[in-house]
Amino acid sequence: MLTTLDLDLLRTFVAVAETRHFTRASERLNCVQSAVSMQIKRLETALDTRLFERSRRHVRLTGEGEVLLGYARRMLRMNEEALVSIGRPSVHGRVRLAATDNSMLFVPDVLPGFARDYPLVEVEFGCVRSWEALESLEAGEADIALVTQCCDRDGGRTVHAEPLVWAVARGSCAHELDPVPLAIFAPGCIYREAALMALEAAGRRWRHAYSSPSRAGLDAACEAGLAVTILPASRVGPNLKVLDENAGFPALPTFELMLFQGTGEIPPPARALADVIAGAFETPEKPQKSASRSV
Repeated sequence: MLTTLDLDLLRTFVAVAETRHFTRASERLNCVQSAVSMQIKRLETALDTRLFERSRRHVRLTGEGEVLLGYARRMLRMNEEALVSIGRPSVHGRVRLAATDNSMLFVPDVLPGFARDYPLVEVEFGCVRSWEALESLEAGEADIALVTQCCDRDGGRTVHAEPLVWAVARGSCAHELDPVPLAIFAPGCIYREAALMALEAAGRRWRHAYSSPSRAGLDAACEAGLAVTILPASRVGPNLKVLDENAGFPALPTFELMLFQGTGEIPPPARALADVIAGAFETPEKPQKSASRSV
């Protein structure tokens, strides 16, 4: 008679139950599909009951599976909490982060602490526009979206906010030209629209010198001294200088960094990364950063 439930088998069971797919469960658990199938068979044999109804297209929980799922989630959560409380990382698997280019500016601040606290978690990045990140989240192709505009979605939380500023390379005269050459994001970015409207309101002529969906492309043009760009204030590097109203550049809106998670049960790796991201910006010793809704 079975007297103990194996947590590894329960972890596999929960992954299949939540993804409704053996292949997706294997991807979440970072193992081969045959191993997932074998573990589910072991669990069903040990319990002497079927936990899933299987067809060529669908995997569905049986009544017994529905009952076990609630217990399994609680047992795994308590196991995780117990290990974390005594300083032992228990979370493992993979988390898929969809982030915008501007959001990725802040990810290096987060990764060292996350890698230290959760060394068994694999992080997979996707660098896309805000609406694409949110669509990936809704489609189940990402676990977390770190974006700079909410795209009319509810449920996100602002984890960081700071001033957005104009910047130019030190020694460059690009900001003195008329019209001023700009290196800005492609259409669809609300920062781009806000910057252009601010220049027009200030009576400052401008031209598109460099347009790109990539932050790296914009930074390259700016650092080469060829154009003026816009950046969160804390991301202005030593080779750049900030341009203010005294230089003829109007104030810009606040930059916001927003965190979205999927609905339903959040996998432990995704919950852990989301907590670390939010916590990184709450640490008082860290320099203040900024936010507004963009790509």
